Amino acid sequence: MGHSQRDNTVLYFSIPTAALVITASLCGFLCGNIYSHETSAWVAQAIGQDLVNVAVIVPTILVSAFLLRSGKRAALLVWLGTMMYTAYTFVIYSFSVHFNPLFLVYCWALGLSAYAFITVVVKSGAAPVKEWFDEARGEYLVSTVVLLAGVLFYLLWLKEDLPAMLGNRTPDNLQASGLMTNPVHVLDYSLILPGFIVSSILLMKKHAIGYLLAPVFLIFGILMYVTIAILVVVMQMKGITDTAGAAIVFLLFAVVGTLVLLRFLRHMKKATR
Repeated sequence: MGHSQRDNTVLYFSIPTAALVITASLCGFLCGNIYSHETSAWVAQAIGQDLVNVAVIVPTILVSAFLLRSGKRAALLVWLGTMMYTAYTFVIYSFSVHFNPLFLVYCWALGLSAYAFITVVVKSGAAPVKEWFDEARGEYLVSTVVLLAGVLFYLLWLKEDLPAMLGNRTPDNLQASGLMTNPVHVLDYSLILPGFIVSSILLMKKHAIGYLLAPVFLIFGILMYVTIAILVVVMQMKGITDTAGAAIVFLLFAVVGTLVLLRFLRHMKKATR
């Protein structure tokens, strides 16, 4: 994967996935009735996510797919990180947005992005990815940043949830969104944050899987930091929150993550044809 110009696998997945994502997101903030059953806080977050999907996620899916098809190895990691992020996002749309005319679009976008990620990971293999890097790989910095991100978000979410659990009350974020549980916390506790921590340890130990998954989780994290910053801005514009400083902090996280990623990718060898 990433060596042959004739391999169209990523395009077969990317084009329909991008079409579904753009359909869901454009309808989300252009059609007034899509989020009519949501609370004001959840509407603001949904609209912010739609904006991120249109401005960042769809272009990244398509550009990285075409670059990967032309043999750009780094594009594989970007594409996988973006597909993971897309699947994550559409789990939330599918389970935590009230049933609406886009329900099947949400489900199909979730399925396509998840199968895309699994198919390309299996097809690529971890061992070849490790061989793409020279001896001065900079694994320690990437693994440290990924590990710290996983631990940080565990602490942030536990700070919200543990006091509510111990006090047998509903967390403030659920009162604002009107949901039964926080889908972000569910996915992060169970799947994403363990993935951050395990992949960082594997990379630190120079395991082949770490070379594939740790940068993918780093890319996922960069996209998430950008999303959180935009959600904060949208919520502030709608008068729901007054924490503009949080947007700046998460944008700084995104910048740091991007710099670390670029430093790591500089050690990637060029593909031979």
